[in-house]
Amino acid sequence: MKSFRILGSTVAALALSGLLAGCQQPLQNVAIPSPQDQAAYQPQPYSKPLPPDAYGAPVTGNPYGTHVALPDEAAYVQAYQAQRDPRIMVEVLLGQGGATAATFHLGNEDFDAIQISMIEYLNANGQVDIQDPSMAQKVLARESFLRLQNGDPKVLPLLKHQLKTDVLIEIQAAPTQQASFGNAVRLLAQAVSTTDARVLAATYVDMPLPASKTNINMYTGYLADKVMQKLAAIWGGGAAAYNPLIVRIYNAASIDDVLAIKHFVQKVPGVRLVIDRGMTGSSSTAYGRLAIEYNGAPDDFYSALKQEIGVSRGLKAVDLQNNTVDLQITGPMVLRTTRIKTTTRIQTQTTQTQVKTVNETPIQPAPQ
Repeated sequence: MKSFRILGSTVAALALSGLLAGCQQPLQNVAIPSPQDQAAYQPQPYSKPLPPDAYGAPVTGNPYGTHVALPDEAAYVQAYQAQRDPRIMVEVLLGQGGATAATFHLGNEDFDAIQISMIEYLNANGQVDIQDPSMAQKVLARESFLRLQNGDPKVLPLLKHQLKTDVLIEIQAAPTQQASFGNAVRLLAQAVSTTDARVLAATYVDMPLPASKTNINMYTGYLADKVMQKLAAIWGGGAAAYNPLIVRIYNAASIDDVLAIKHFVQKVPGVRLVIDRGMTGSSSTAYGRLAIEYNGAPDDFYSALKQEIGVSRGLKAVDLQNNTVDLQITGPMVLRTTRIKTTTRIQTQTTQTQVKTVNETPIQPAPQ
């Protein structure tokens, strides 16, 4: 037992002496290249954290993505074309509410963004023509433009005659504190016909604040789709749609002459119903407006009316856009009337005789 202890002590002493002998070896100097030695400082290539394929394919084409159609956009575009491309203008008005734009720190640029977003949606990727809303301020008198901004419907005829606008889509942006989620901008939209001030579509939505791009695009998209849906229902000519042809008669000498033209309108093939929307006259001129249920285009109606009256001069159409026919009396109209007499014989043979007479009291234009 004592011999094993002596052997272990001897081995440990030999190992310790070898370790001390190694520590006593001198250190060698390493030469460091100078900064002027360019070969000593060449960059060493290293692999990237991820291979190039991990980042995906490079972006090509439009980096902002393609147009995403709203759910009712296709039906809206189809009905717009069937309506013969009515001229549309979009106006955003600052609503008159308890809270003001300054209360929620909203500026004119925020309301301009709402207007641009609505125009972009209703434009349907270029398939629907939208008039520049700034033209209203340029063309209308200052008083008339201020009345338009205040929602005065009496300005609609000015848009019709000076800008040829058929449909005005008004969006009132009214800051409100009555939304279920707190402060918001209440967007009230309605599409109005400038011919007869008839409301074609109406809807609204509460847009939460802030007026960020995401919020504006999301809620104006909802609003535009609802307007598209209702315009498509009316313009598409469905069973429940009421979309009359508006005929306006200008420059008649008297109301009797307007009534005479109405009499011939009722005889036009395809006319199912004629509604008197008002007639007015003075000592020198008269004006009348009719709403007609007619299954066809305004130019077809105008051709049929000219054939029914039997004149080629004296009556001129000055506008056949949308569902509007503006008729102007430009000279004397000598009317031709037709009477059909039917005689039945015993042999059950029927003969028809046409007797054409000339009306001695022609329709006259208003004196110049």
